[in-house]
Amino acid sequence: MPRVPSNPPKEFEKVKSFLERIETEMRKAENAPLSPNPPENYWPIFQLHHQRSRYIYNLRKKGEISNELYRYLSLNRFVDHELVCYWEKEGYESLCCLRCVQPVDSKHGNVCICRVPQRNIDVKKAIKCDNCGCRGCSGY
Repeated sequence: MPRVPSNPPKEFEKVKSFLERIETEMRKAENAPLSPNPPENYWPIFQLHHQRSRYIYNLRKKGEISNELYRYLSLNRFVDHELVCYWEKEGYESLCCLRCVQPVDSKHGNVCICRVPQRNIDVKKAIKCDNCGCRGCSGY
């Protein structure tokens, strides 16, 4: 877990155990044996990053944590604030990672294949995002 700056909000104890568990899993993913396909090595890390940010976002949305705690977590990089900002926009509610909406990171200079609605993709093909391993975060 990243170094916790002094004086965290009192509510930090609510999320501390979850953050420690995710950080442990993140370390395991970082130290896992390498795959022959280089992008696949990063997929578990992207998925854990998404899981951590989504958990905090859902707690904030339900009102279970204060805005002060959210700001603290955001400033100390426990949550990806830019990703959360996308989740609040229409059409991006289930975005998997920021790389999937950045044309620079795409092979063809547009958004990732996982952002294409599933109804527009051939059902016979199993798609996976090259960036994070997502199977489709744009919905049906």
